[in-house]
Amino acid sequence: MSAPQPKQANPFCKSKENRKKKESVVRSLFIFATYFIILCAFCIFGDIIIKGAPVLLTKGTDFLTRKPQTLNVLEVEKADNIQIPEENFDAILSTNARVEEVFANIKDIERVFKYTEFEVQPGSIIGEGYLKNLEKQNDDFYLRYDERDTTTPVAFTLDADKQFTLNANEFESFKKFAPELIPAEVETKELNLSKFKVTVAQGEYPMGKAAHDALVPTDLIFQMRQTFADDEPDKINQVVIPETQTITIESGAFFMAFSEDERGTLPVASQETIPQKTTFYNFTLPAGTHTLSPQALDIISSKGATSQHNTAKGSIVFNNKKPISLHAPADEYKTLVSENPGLVTSNEKAVEEAESYISFSITKDTELRLDIEDYEAISLANQDTGKFRTLSEKTHSYSGGGILGPIVGTALLVIICMIVALFTGIATSVYLNEYAAQGNFIKSVRLAMLNLAGVPSIVFGLFGLGLFVILAPTITSTPNAESKFIIPLVPIASEPGQREIENKKIYVETEEMKTSELADKASAANSTLFYDGWTYISFQGWGTCMLAGGFTLAIMVMPVIITSCEESLSAVPMGFREASLALGATKWQSIRTAVLPYAFPGILTASILGITRVAGETAPIMFTAAVAERSDLPWEAIHETGFDAFLAFLQQSVQALPYHIYTVAGRIPQSEYTEPMQYGSVLVFMMIVMSFAAFSVWLRIRIRNKIKW
Repeated sequence: MSAPQPKQANPFCKSKENRKKKESVVRSLFIFATYFIILCAFCIFGDIIIKGAPVLLTKGTDFLTRKPQTLNVLEVEKADNIQIPEENFDAILSTNARVEEVFANIKDIERVFKYTEFEVQPGSIIGEGYLKNLEKQNDDFYLRYDERDTTTPVAFTLDADKQFTLNANEFESFKKFAPELIPAEVETKELNLSKFKVTVAQGEYPMGKAAHDALVPTDLIFQMRQTFADDEPDKINQVVIPETQTITIESGAFFMAFSEDERGTLPVASQETIPQKTTFYNFTLPAGTHTLSPQALDIISSKGATSQHNTAKGSIVFNNKKPISLHAPADEYKTLVSENPGLVTSNEKAVEEAESYISFSITKDTELRLDIEDYEAISLANQDTGKFRTLSEKTHSYSGGGILGPIVGTALLVIICMIVALFTGIATSVYLNEYAAQGNFIKSVRLAMLNLAGVPSIVFGLFGLGLFVILAPTITSTPNAESKFIIPLVPIASEPGQREIENKKIYVETEEMKTSELADKASAANSTLFYDGWTYISFQGWGTCMLAGGFTLAIMVMPVIITSCEESLSAVPMGFREASLALGATKWQSIRTAVLPYAFPGILTASILGITRVAGETAPIMFTAAVAERSDLPWEAIHETGFDAFLAFLQQSVQALPYHIYTVAGRIPQSEYTEPMQYGSVLVFMMIVMSFAAFSVWLRIRIRNKIKW
């Protein structure tokens, strides 16, 4: 007979250890943790709502329909009869609280503007600046010219008599090209100036743009490591002097290029002063419009003659096959015709357009907050009268306007991402769950995907930068000269127009040569791209654009989508597949009709989770797609046609709401005007994400009510 077993303590019965009190403590701890989380969420979202709601209430729909702008905070003098376009006046009212207290005599008026409608005949010749003005005034006009002209006479206008001073060489050249403009009385003056004989040693040196521009006309041979960007005039780049050289240079260029006191100038091995006498000629041109050769205009442009002609490159030849109908303000049209003798116009017609304006008075000196668009509008409307006067002005970046651009950019990135991620993710999950033989390899693949889902987003951003921005292959007829790998395909390609060559810095080569030699020649000519009539596969990347951003986000969210979709497929009973196959359906027919429809609610959930995650990411789009500021929306300012227009659309950088919030909150000086924009943007972003979540819940419930098993 076995010994009796000791009696076990029942953990669920009352004991002398007072377990009831412990249970109460544990329960209280759980309750505290739960409500603490709720309290934190309430504080965070409550703070966003309290600080962001006034922005939405004040700005209204303007916050969603206007792009981010600089805010101008002005001290404005009191004045009467100030005029402003109606839509800009409404924006001022929404931006300034209690502004009605200092506005008086508000009334609607109509201002009539005179325009001239005309047709430009084929083959006309126009200055570059005048063409750009016409393109701004005519939204649907963009000239893809193929030719420039450097011989047709041009013209410029003087509002008053003006004296010009030319040295001997300049005067002789001007006399040669425009003898009819030389007046009878010319004053001669002699001055003692100097030239410099300079020796520059072989080597590599830092050089600024001012020194570069001064040395370009000289005999010095040098090569820049990098070209100067127009928006970075103060940047210093490296220059290579291939051998020791001695040049003679004018005093003005010498002090620009070799002064020891200036940043970005070159050191000299030796220098010698060469004194010389220089003769100058002074003469006066009367007020009016003067016609002359481009070479003559080039000479006096540096002496104060202003025009919109590009004397360095020449005028532009219209390549239209039939007349182009355009319009311009009446006074500007007169200037356009008089200063462009080669412009042939016809069918001129005077028209008048009435626009709605607001006239008002400011009763006392006050502070006004004006978005940059409104400030420019009110300044332009009152520039003739001078009635809008400011005492002081302060600017605050991104503290005005709204968030239309970032919202649009975020939506486009999400759309591209989900198209790529859903197609690839659903296909992968179907393969893993329905086709793949379940073994160690498939288990390793699933484990790898789970690990990828936990990788920080900044790692995906760097991955997208390296793969899509820098290295991704593209088929093009104008490969990048610095591309990592270029493979010629076929000797067929459409030749770029002259405007495209100039804007994109394309080096055009007519002789056959090796691709590597062609790339070296393009780099030596400071060109970014090259063209020789071939189509290439070039591993040059897509650049910073929404396509690179969308693919990067797709790769980042794909593990989450694959895992969620596979779980949804696994949840569909195996009997559905077996019944479908027993009725004679193929494997794919069975999946398409008996599996995917029932897994759709789960796939939908995965999609919404993916959208809400990628919409809030900052690091990946900062590296691959986003820009801090962009004046045009993605579909604006696209000048290509057909399929090229679609590619140009995808190859643009965009604003994105997460990156915009990061910029406003952390990358610009903070002020009382910046903070409301931060919270207003975050509140809108939160509302968008919550709307997606609510929509997904409603749609999932609706689908599950229809699809049951």
